[in-house]
Amino acid sequence: MCGVNEAMAVLSIMKSVNDFQAGKAQAKADRESNKITEANTNMSYMNDLNKIEFERIEAAREMSLTDFGRKMELRKQQAQALNLGFGNPFKVVQDIMGRGDTDYVELQNSFLSDMYKANYQYDQAYSDFLNKRNRHLKTVSEPSALGLGLQIATTAGAYVMSPNSIVNQPSKAEMANKASYGWGINAQRKITGNYTPADYLGVGK
Repeated sequence: MCGVNEAMAVLSIMKSVNDFQAGKAQAKADRESNKITEANTNMSYMNDLNKIEFERIEAAREMSLTDFGRKMELRKQQAQALNLGFGNPFKVVQDIMGRGDTDYVELQNSFLSDMYKANYQYDQAYSDFLNKRNRHLKTVSEPSALGLGLQIATTAGAYVMSPNSIVNQPSKAEMANKASYGWGINAQRKITGNYTPADYLGVGK
């Protein structure tokens, strides 16, 4: 027959085992969730990098095309001025080339500004990548099998040490001898050597 102490011990052990299994299931779910989150975060980061790189390439392409068009326009203006014979040809060329240099400096500054912007976007994309990871990745906490063992051992030890546990109760023969002959339980056990766990631990004495 199961007593209160036995029922409490069994319930305590079942709760420890259930908590351990629930912890294992939660840790597994968190790991799977982290895999999905990490894959999505990495994909988002790569998309950001591809977008930035595309903008850098477009900026370089635009600068090359604009510079080429500018050079063609300067040559056209130079040829027209020389063919029309306006003034000193050296002064005409010098004036046109001076305007061309100014235009090139402006074009280069615009291109450098695009490159600085792209570099900032790289840093910002990486910062966003780290923030997303830190914000969405879960800390995986694995339950301890050693901890479970210690909890079970503690429960079992408390049960064994309780004088009211079934394992520590006098047997029917001991109770009959006590009733018939007045022999004490402890005296009988010294003779028979049938000690209970509580006797060995010195509990209840």
